[in-house]
Amino acid sequence: MSGGIVCGRLVEECKAWRKNNPHGLVAKPETLSDGTMNLMAWHCTIPGKHGTGWEGGYYPLTMHFSEDYPSKPQKCKFPQDFFHPNVYPCGTICLSILNEDSGWRPPAITSGIRRVVVVIEGD
Repeated sequence: MSGGIVCGRLVEECKAWRKNNPHGLVAKPETLSDGTMNLMAWHCTIPGKHGTGWEGGYYPLTMHFSEDYPSKPQKCKFPQDFFHPNVYPCGTICLSILNEDSGWRPPAITSGIRRVVVVIEGD
């Protein structure tokens, strides 16, 4: 997939996210120093789930998209040493839905980003 096609897809996902995102979750493309958006890198903030030890906290996540998205999953990462059952000490997320060899399925336009964030928030 060429960069233009990937960026077009991510623009559509960004629009869809703005219209229909889970309450409290933030996901937006990186803003560069010149004010333009880098659609290939997104910054997310996930609020802690109510009734859990995570409640009241806000947890940063970065997502990096390759030229092969959505055929290959985005790379998702929390800060190093972030503790969560599905996060390695280096911050990389351990979920089958992000493994291109087993669980990854190219998502519908609106769910590519949402799927990852909602799964992490739910654990």
